[in-house]
Amino acid sequence: MSKKKQYIVTLLAKGIISEDLHYGIYARNWWEPCKFNENCINPIPYRLFICVNCCLNGKNFAITVLNDEQTHNPCFRCICDGKDSGTQLTATAAINNTYSQIFSNKTKYSGLAVMGFDNEAIVHELVADISFIPIFIRLDQILIVVSKIGVSSREGCYGAGPGYLSTLITKYADKRSLFVQSIEDECSLDIYNEGIKLYHNKDTTPNKIWETIGILKKYDGATLFGITDYNIQQILTELNKLEKSKNLITCTSDNWKNIDILNLIFEQNIKKRKIANTFSSWSKLFTNWYDQTNTIIQFPTILYQIYPKNYQFQEKELGAWRA
Repeated sequence: MSKKKQYIVTLLAKGIISEDLHYGIYARNWWEPCKFNENCINPIPYRLFICVNCCLNGKNFAITVLNDEQTHNPCFRCICDGKDSGTQLTATAAINNTYSQIFSNKTKYSGLAVMGFDNEAIVHELVADISFIPIFIRLDQILIVVSKIGVSSREGCYGAGPGYLSTLITKYADKRSLFVQSIEDECSLDIYNEGIKLYHNKDTTPNKIWETIGILKKYDGATLFGITDYNIQQILTELNKLEKSKNLITCTSDNWKNIDILNLIFEQNIKKRKIANTFSSWSKLFTNWYDQTNTIIQFPTILYQIYPKNYQFQEKELGAWRA
């Protein structure tokens, strides 16, 4: 945690996390990457309508985060003893505006410190109910922010899929622009300058999209989308495992007479592996197993009941049945 001076800060209202603001195309502005130690940088959200009180020079200053309806960026308002900063672009500007009105001096305070963003207890409270924090990726001078994650097995997307969203800021047509990169049915790239769309393209993979735009040629599209970043790949791997486990159909011996469940499992574990020559009455195996008094099932001996005589089993076939 920072060794800078800490103030007495009280969280008056926790505020809310907005899907559109904190995870949309302007997400980078709603999270503050804070350095807690030499190796740890964590984004802290500017929660909409959060309100904190900070005691400075014996006075209580209340700072609130609002939404600028025109830019969709956070704005800040500070009130103390009837003095009002109005909406300001930063917390620093808001607190110092109100402070100067009251004390008529030029003392300056850090907006982040006054909001308690270097206070571990407050930070913990602000992120306690958040399941996903956007990933900030530094690529040379470019900051990529991945604000949504989606998974797929789509070729060329490195595990990313529908719902994936990332942004970066760089120059396009000599204008500092916001690049919005997303994956749905196709991969998309939209470029904005001051809210005006300058460019739109769709293609099957991130690499193909970036091959046509003619800038940042030293990187491939997957890198610029943020997909191949180590942390993103770890998240995608875990989510893919979770998706597979959700789709995995299992049953116990109590279901061995339920032909609907057995058919689903057969489709999932046997038929999709393109194993040839399976007998059409394969389900009778389970009926017989259920009715037998002996609890031991021997592979591959038991399978000879439904395979041709002298059939040579491959390991993949036995593995499929055991699955």
